[in-house]
Amino acid sequence: MECPPPVRCEDGETEWAEVARKYLHVVSSGDEAAAVRATLEIKRLACHAPDSAMRVAARALVGLRARSPPPRLQAAASQALCSVVGVDGGRFAAEAVDAGFFPVAQRLLPEAEEVPQRIMLRCLSCILTLHATSRVVFGRGGGAEVILDLFPGCSGATKRRLVEILSALALMKEVRRLLLNDGKVEYLVAAISLGNLASRTRAAQAAGLLGASTIGRSLLVEMGAPVALVGLMRNGDSSANLVAANALGIVSSIGPHLPLIHQSGAIPLYAELLKESHPLAKDIVKDVFCILTSIRDSAGVVLENLAAILRGEDDLAISAAVDVLLALAKYKSVTPLLKSSGVITVLVDLLRNGNHDVIEKVTGAVAQLSYGEYIRESLMEASAIPVLLGLLNGRLGVLTETAVAEALVNFSEDPSCAEYAPMLQRVVR
Repeated sequence: MECPPPVRCEDGETEWAEVARKYLHVVSSGDEAAAVRATLEIKRLACHAPDSAMRVAARALVGLRARSPPPRLQAAASQALCSVVGVDGGRFAAEAVDAGFFPVAQRLLPEAEEVPQRIMLRCLSCILTLHATSRVVFGRGGGAEVILDLFPGCSGATKRRLVEILSALALMKEVRRLLLNDGKVEYLVAAISLGNLASRTRAAQAAGLLGASTIGRSLLVEMGAPVALVGLMRNGDSSANLVAANALGIVSSIGPHLPLIHQSGAIPLYAELLKESHPLAKDIVKDVFCILTSIRDSAGVVLENLAAILRGEDDLAISAAVDVLLALAKYKSVTPLLKSSGVITVLVDLLRNGNHDVIEKVTGAVAQLSYGEYIRESLMEASAIPVLLGLLNGRLGVLTETAVAEALVNFSEDPSCAEYAPMLQRVVR
């Protein structure tokens, strides 16, 4: 016996209640082939049925799985349940959870054959991804332990589902503690590189949270998290890049792990984040680059990458790079590198050729930088003084003129600027 398609009433509505009744009859009839076909029909109709029917379907499918049917029917029920809970971004996931799907999954997953197990994991991943509050129910109810126990010896396709589930669960503090205590941090690191992009981003976020502790940071580095995070920064979208960059900064930016940021090739990727419009991008880059100033080789690469951004045509990125540069210039270890990196020359070029907004930003930076004797000397060698003098007559606005005047005052008080002394004195009087 098969479950027929829904019939139409005279008013054009579908008799979904009749469909549900016939489906339950087919499933309980003992005809496995008919039950499989009817269950797959539920999958097909998932996007078309009214809410009341989907709620009934979710509970019926969970009940079917709870009875441990034959493998083919198990797989069909899991596929149909995936379709039901995925409707409208997880609107019916709560129905499956309330119907007892989690205890059923925890009981059946360890003993299921590979294909039915994989389909059940897909359904579980769908629920945990789309219905965030259900993660607490599953994670605290022993589900995290079940998932972790499935990792050893699993195949590639199964592992992909497992890491997607783990990435959702690892946002919980209890699960991260479990990973530490059981020595299974390697699975979280694997989740940064495997699975869909949303899952990898969640795993990176969880790694950042885990890296807040000394032991968590050490284990993440030992298991290769920096390389995985750089891979996500290189291949992810804007959101993934920011999350991975923040996590990498947390994991690698303290003590002996600090050189890993340079060694892994992450510095150019951080510089590229300055092109992002997200307000956190600049703060993340600034924090990481300031920490890198303690390593001469890394600081040099940082300044070279900032110079490359300043040579570009993205005005927002240039503005962000100037702000980062000012933060770096406060560190004495950076001062000798400003000239050799080409940053000073690029700043002066921007004063010559930048648009109004860029010139306003850069003059403010030059005014701040001109307080340092060594930097002031580098600015003078780059011909900054005549350029600044020229800007005074450019009618570029009060802020620009104020910044130019501030810089010129600093130059006028420097004995090494003797050749410009007459002009500077006229300006600053």
